[in-house]
Amino acid sequence: MGCAESREEDPDSERLLSSFQPAAHDYSLPCSVPRMGQPSSQPEPFRPAPGPIMPSQLASQHERLLLELLPFHDSRRFHEWLNSIYVRGSWNEFLHDFLVHNPAAPEPDKSVVTNATRDAIHSRNPKYLVYHPNKEGWTSDDHHIRFMATLISDNRLQNLWSDGDWRKRSEEITKAAYEVLGFLRSIALTSDLGPPGYEDFAS
Repeated sequence: MGCAESREEDPDSERLLSSFQPAAHDYSLPCSVPRMGQPSSQPEPFRPAPGPIMPSQLASQHERLLLELLPFHDSRRFHEWLNSIYVRGSWNEFLHDFLVHNPAAPEPDKSVVTNATRDAIHSRNPKYLVYHPNKEGWTSDDHHIRFMATLISDNRLQNLWSDGDWRKRSEEITKAAYEVLGFLRSIALTSDLGPPGYEDFAS
């Protein structure tokens, strides 16, 4: 569903994605699984930026928080997951459609966007869950809700969270998705985004 889709990136966007430290292994998952997010055909892995990306104590605290919120036993599995298409698709879309154009945008109100994300998933709202939504007039909140809704939907497909988990812990899961996006943003914004110059094309 997403494997035939790719993005043509300009030097500024390529520099941003290449600012992450390469992983030692290829953590990409098979392309045969349908996904809501839209990764490039060969998604760049998520990599820690070289040098201090933020105060080390804050970085480690944020990662420990995510390990408590997500069903991973150790940091290695967490970073493998960040490298996977189940995160990269939603992240690449958020980066392309919002963050590069609005690097100084503040984080939205957590309770507002997490509640809206839960409502969107429960109601199967096409505004956020169709494969290629019309984003004309979208707000910052809309882009954040889209990321969280597709991240959760894609990872329910690969059983990171079961349907039972979602029924019992939807609030906890949406908060975890919010923190994942905050973690990715905090790393991406340490790089010089440069002027946006992305171009989409359908293969």
